[in-house]
Amino acid sequence: MKHYQSLALLLLIVPNFSYAKNTSSPHQACRLDSLLTVASSQAHATVKPLQQAQLAAEISAKIVKVAIKVGDKVAKGDILFRLDDREWQLQLKQLDATIQGTQARHNLAVYQLQQRTKLYQSANISEELLRQHKTEVATLNAELKSQHFQKQQIQLTLSKTKITAPFEGVIVERNVSLGDWVNPGQPVASLLNPDKVEIHAFLDAQQLISLEQVTEFEMIINKEIFPLKPQSLLPMLDPDKNLRPLILKPTAKTKIPLPGSQGQLRWRSATQKLPFRYLLKRGDHYGLMLLVDKQAQFHQLPQALPGRSATINLPPDTLIITTGFRALQSGDWVENRGCFE
Repeated sequence: MKHYQSLALLLLIVPNFSYAKNTSSPHQACRLDSLLTVASSQAHATVKPLQQAQLAAEISAKIVKVAIKVGDKVAKGDILFRLDDREWQLQLKQLDATIQGTQARHNLAVYQLQQRTKLYQSANISEELLRQHKTEVATLNAELKSQHFQKQQIQLTLSKTKITAPFEGVIVERNVSLGDWVNPGQPVASLLNPDKVEIHAFLDAQQLISLEQVTEFEMIINKEIFPLKPQSLLPMLDPDKNLRPLILKPTAKTKIPLPGSQGQLRWRSATQKLPFRYLLKRGDHYGLMLLVDKQAQFHQLPQALPGRSATINLPPDTLIITTGFRALQSGDWVENRGCFE
């Protein structure tokens, strides 16, 4: 009796062992080309002003006129502040009088040289005396040049008594008032042109790949959409983020995001990608579970990133296991139930 029981038990175990070793578990598997989508990518972006200036005094003087207040729109060249220029005006008048005197002496010396030259040619004066007159003319000429240089310096200083707008914009800050004394380098106002901006975004390696053949970019700020176009991809990595900076600019002249705004840069790539939901992680790497000769096979994707669609360089008819694949191991037998995606 015990002999029959042992034999029956052996017959039950052996078939089950053989069956478990060769049994296929049912899963869905789809062609790669049926799963690919045109994925949209996005990255954080910031609007930077292209024209923003902290205006400062270039000379020491008292402010005698303030022509602006915060919020005023100004044109290029508009006078924003006037500084007391009386001291330099007096210096200029004094120098003009000096120049007139020197010019008169110079004119006389030139006339005398012309007369001395005629006398020398007729042998009525010595060569030494003629040279003395030439030296006198040359000295007065150099003196005149020096005085004109001094005049230019005073005129340059006088131009600095008018603090003007270097470009069209809006006064966003005023630091001084009427009667204040300012020194060189002291800030007096801040000017911003809100219509001149560029957008800065930082992209990782996977996002850089998705930029290929992209023609349309947009920035979303508080549900408002601003169309953009790329300007330059800087050949450097940001030291803090280890990402590459991309610079863009608005394409619509009448729709410019405000400087300092932050939002999401979004673009659609012409390259089709596989949604992240079909990826699984094994060890430190993401990949796909393929169906090859009725067996599961893990295919590693070195460039794949968490939560991102992935670019796949496999034949379009490659079968991708789409259900229960996270529980499979390479070499497991799989029964393909078809694709119902």
